[in-house]
Amino acid sequence: MAVLIRRVALLALLLCSLSVLMGIPRVAYSAASLALPGSGELLLGQNTRGSTLLGIDLVTIYAFFATGKEIDRQRDNYMRYANLYAGVPLGMPQNHYQAIQDYPSSDYYNDIQTMMARNYYLIYTYDPAAYEDYLARNTYKGNEAWEWTSDAAWQEYQNQRTRHQRTKMSHSLALGIMLFNRAFSALDSAILSGKKHGTVYLTPLGEQGAMLNYTIDF
Repeated sequence: MAVLIRRVALLALLLCSLSVLMGIPRVAYSAASLALPGSGELLLGQNTRGSTLLGIDLVTIYAFFATGKEIDRQRDNYMRYANLYAGVPLGMPQNHYQAIQDYPSSDYYNDIQTMMARNYYLIYTYDPAAYEDYLARNTYKGNEAWEWTSDAAWQEYQNQRTRHQRTKMSHSLALGIMLFNRAFSALDSAILSGKKHGTVYLTPLGEQGAMLNYTIDF
């Protein structure tokens, strides 16, 4: 991760050096900002603004990869915990891990499903075949069964899953900030380059007055 950040910073310095040596098309400022937020501003001489946007990008890049690794670690931890304290085989589908978070045992879960299926398929519609099919598809048997050794173990598993969900939200937030920062920097660079190279003029509108126009030359 540290190597990636150093490479990004080095790329920013390289872009600034090249801007002194050669003329750059105006559209390239926004393109540079899309690739590396703040680089367009740095090329335009807006060092404080560019450095701020670049700093934000470095922080969010770090957060994105760090939370990605943490998500994997937390997932592995709660799977192993469920295996140890509830008898759940490793590598089960995510809906299975959600079920063992919500219910203390597979017997408890199955009893609820059986009661609902009986009320609907045997009392309300009387369809024994559909009743059996529903139970086959919506109950846990064999190696899918589980039972928490204690309420404390079950609560700890719920806490682990909650932390995992929060980390996933932080991961998504970091990605969102990275994308927004790029879009903002690209627009900001376009505006700054327009102020430097654009043209302001008035267009007469007859009795309605005049319209102020601004064009950016790329």
